[in-house]
Amino acid sequence: MNKISLQTWITVLLMSALLATTAYARTKYVGNEVCIQCHKKEGLSWSKRSHANAFESLKAGKRTVAKKRAGLDPDKDYTTDKLCLRCHTTGYRKPGGFRNEKSSPKMKGVGCEACHGAGSKYKKLHDEKPTFTKEEAKAAGELYADNDPTMCKDCHINKDQIFTEKLDKKYKYDYLEAIKNRKGLHEKFKKKYGFGF
Repeated sequence: MNKISLQTWITVLLMSALLATTAYARTKYVGNEVCIQCHKKEGLSWSKRSHANAFESLKAGKRTVAKKRAGLDPDKDYTTDKLCLRCHTTGYRKPGGFRNEKSSPKMKGVGCEACHGAGSKYKKLHDEKPTFTKEEAKAAGELYADNDPTMCKDCHINKDQIFTEKLDKKYKYDYLEAIKNRKGLHEKFKKKYGFGF
């Protein structure tokens, strides 16, 4: 083996190790069941809200009046439409997130991690440390819709969103009002540690 090929070989090995380490360290989506193990009240409350059933609304024959009004075919199945899946699933095309209905059915709908961030690091923090600070939770990826409107606006106020107040006044989106009335969210419950969801 000559000097250049040995150097190249070592560089490739080091880069591969670095990429593998980076991929392992990346936060992944874990699914609602993981969250609901500890947050049962929030999970039950969420399951009765519109976000929980967001994926179902993409199916043929669902929300027919709204689809017609928006110029969509109410008899078409939109469960594979990339523009729709981005906002009607959790973690679309991200590590551990929704890929398709067959391979990742638990990630259908707008679940816990759509609002609170991918949960793998946060779950690890939960497991390793029974009490932790809000700063530690945030460092582990925990998000709070109450003080970070980005996650809500990414879908509700998006250039591809067709269900806007231009279509019907009922689709007017006010982030503060949405958080206040919690219509699509879970009810607020007293937090065990004074923070989190």
